[in-house]
Amino acid sequence: MKVRYLSYFLLLSILIIPATLFAQGEGAIHGAVVAIADDSMIPGANVSLRSISLDESTEVRTGADGHFGFQRLVPGGYTLTVTHGSFLTETYQLTLRPREVLNITMELTLRPVETAIEVTEEANPIPTIHSPSSTLIGAGRMDDLPMPQRSNLTDVIVASAPGMIRGHDDFVHVRGSEIALNPFINGISFWENAHALFSPGLGADYIESINVMTGGFSAEYGNRFGGILDIVTKSGFSMDNEGSLSLGVGTALRHNGSIEFGGHTENASYYLNVGGFESARFLSPPDPRSIHNTGRGARSFAQFDFALDPSNFLKLVLMGDGANFELPKTSLDDELRPAMNASQRTRSQSLILSWDHIYNPDMFQTTSFYQKWSRSHLLPASDPLGAIADSERSLQTFGIKSELTRFFGSHTVKGGIDLVMLRPDEDLFYQYEGFREFSHDQGLPHLHIHDRAPITLDDQRTGGQISVYLQDKIQLTSALTMDVGLRYDQYSLATSDFQFSPRLNVAYRFGSGTVLHGSYNSFFVPPPIENVLVNSAGLTSQIEEFGEPLPPLRAMVENQFELGVTQPVGRLMRLGLTGYYRISNDPSHTVLFPDSRIYAYSNFDKGKAYGMEIKVEVPTIVPLGLSGYFNYALGRVYFWNPVTAGFSTEADHLHETSRFLAPMDQTHTLTSGFTYRHRPTRLWSSLSFEYGSGTPGSHGEDAHAEGSPGEPEEEHHAISIGPVQSGGHEDEEPGHAETTERVPQHFTQNLTIGWDALMDGDQPRLTLQFNIENLSDNLYLVAQESAFTPGQYSIPRMYSGSIKVRF
Repeated sequence: MKVRYLSYFLLLSILIIPATLFAQGEGAIHGAVVAIADDSMIPGANVSLRSISLDESTEVRTGADGHFGFQRLVPGGYTLTVTHGSFLTETYQLTLRPREVLNITMELTLRPVETAIEVTEEANPIPTIHSPSSTLIGAGRMDDLPMPQRSNLTDVIVASAPGMIRGHDDFVHVRGSEIALNPFINGISFWENAHALFSPGLGADYIESINVMTGGFSAEYGNRFGGILDIVTKSGFSMDNEGSLSLGVGTALRHNGSIEFGGHTENASYYLNVGGFESARFLSPPDPRSIHNTGRGARSFAQFDFALDPSNFLKLVLMGDGANFELPKTSLDDELRPAMNASQRTRSQSLILSWDHIYNPDMFQTTSFYQKWSRSHLLPASDPLGAIADSERSLQTFGIKSELTRFFGSHTVKGGIDLVMLRPDEDLFYQYEGFREFSHDQGLPHLHIHDRAPITLDDQRTGGQISVYLQDKIQLTSALTMDVGLRYDQYSLATSDFQFSPRLNVAYRFGSGTVLHGSYNSFFVPPPIENVLVNSAGLTSQIEEFGEPLPPLRAMVENQFELGVTQPVGRLMRLGLTGYYRISNDPSHTVLFPDSRIYAYSNFDKGKAYGMEIKVEVPTIVPLGLSGYFNYALGRVYFWNPVTAGFSTEADHLHETSRFLAPMDQTHTLTSGFTYRHRPTRLWSSLSFEYGSGTPGSHGEDAHAEGSPGEPEEEHHAISIGPVQSGGHEDEEPGHAETTERVPQHFTQNLTIGWDALMDGDQPRLTLQFNIENLSDNLYLVAQESAFTPGQYSIPRMYSGSIKVRF
């Protein structure tokens, strides 16, 4: 069956895509050179593009219409220089983000005849027109992180951009989104949640750069919109038959190792990366002690690039990942239920085959065939006082994505189609009776299952989604840029739905370098693929508190408005300020089967999130050896009852119409850090900080809750669970008195000390690193959102060290 579907999609790709290109990078720079005096086009100008990170340059000459183009560019910093015998030389600096396409107008001043002195000025920075919430993370910044944090991409991201909120079971919530992180790997988005409980996830060692976006999305992005992670992977074209070996050790068995190697010829390149990790604190535990919490995993990555001719390129990406881990338990479990030892295994393998074709300097096309197989198996515990939870799910994914980019003067038009077939297979057995006895003895909240029978499901379906999008990035004036687009998604699996999603992003650049941003984005979010069949099987009919099945989980529709400004401070520092307002219909929320780690989802009636974010970036100040960042978010997230679809264990939500603070609501969130490098000794150190004011300790109440139109207001009773604190005045919205209890605030620090012991020019050959995480040993409760959801505790003070050898 797998071979048949694979053959169908390969045949389809051959029939509908006549020409393609696979390349080192997916970025491009296109532009025109004009005379500043009269805006006339300047033919025959030399345009040189130099990569700051790769120390490579290439040069083109403008055509008769004054236009030029560079394709197949990797993300990073560039210097763009324009020279012409009749005009003064102009130099610009810019940062190209993953898969970004820039359309630039460069203005030259006529050279005075009487001038015989050549004046060289500093390069003019070209401000980004991205949303102020956008954050670019390069490989260098990821290398400075402790190796245990680099084992999982979510640990890399959580401190990178404003508004990243830690939630229960190590989830990362962004702007009120439960289904938050959406990785795009070289332009391809797979549907699985990157969290370790759902899939082996992604590592950081083979990533060249990530653009973390929480707003201002163009029409090409779909599926999930908490945080878009636009990832570009490493290529052998940037390596010369060289590699590195990294080994790390740490307390709590947090040991890591990886090796990479890459190289290239004139027309082909290869890059290989293999790594493994283990930890006795694999997941954040539901107890200050970490009990039964050991995990081990391995990752492998390979990328091959081929230049068939000057216009055609191929890229093949292969990934294989797996993890075996224990599910942590509490001290009470360890004492009264010693055999409550559940575990889980996750496996995945992925393939992305891309074809790129450059028609001419003004038009290029990228087409990809992608495939993924993933499997997650929850192995049950054997204690007679525990629930028996045995869940196995697998997913087959096949897809084809093709997009065409065309430059028309000041227009950059991109259109694309993405066809994906999804084939989930789910097998569930859940016997609640053992935990029912335990909860009775301990006075814990519990459910009642009809006839005390197990909840079971064995189902397999085939469906998918068709997505079509068209967008135009218009340089209306030298200062005003508009990105307007429309996306259409048609989804069919356990349910069927479709949506047209308009996108509008506007940026205006003032002469001082200040950039004003505004956007309206409509989102269509299909139901989470994890346990999608469980969520749509009406299993609440077996719970006495419900007594009826809920409808299948629905797609979520959102609208987000954003207004922000970026302001350069000097020539190095950049300040960003963003305000956003987000409203959702049928927002999804995770639900746990009691006494297990079987995750399901439910839809609430509606949701709302709004807030303000501040971001400061300080690239390396070379004379001082300093760099840093600062992120702050002020936010508020609400959900509205009732629960309308999916699966739930809290029947109160079925009959109420009240508003309550969502589990990921956190009033204040702050992350910051700085790095100092002492060039003479090659020593460096970094210090990072994280603060959170605390998430709700229950589905709390709003004393002035808003009922749905035409419905009476009902009081929502909170269940107090765990060591929580009452929300103070900072949690109050004008006109509303909050009574929600919150987990305590937290403030932690991480210290890293490194030494580039051996150097080869500017390239370190041997790097030693020592890390202290949670320097102040602040062991805090991260989240505790409901009676049936275990709490989550942070790590205590932890030590680790690593060595990296480049060869």
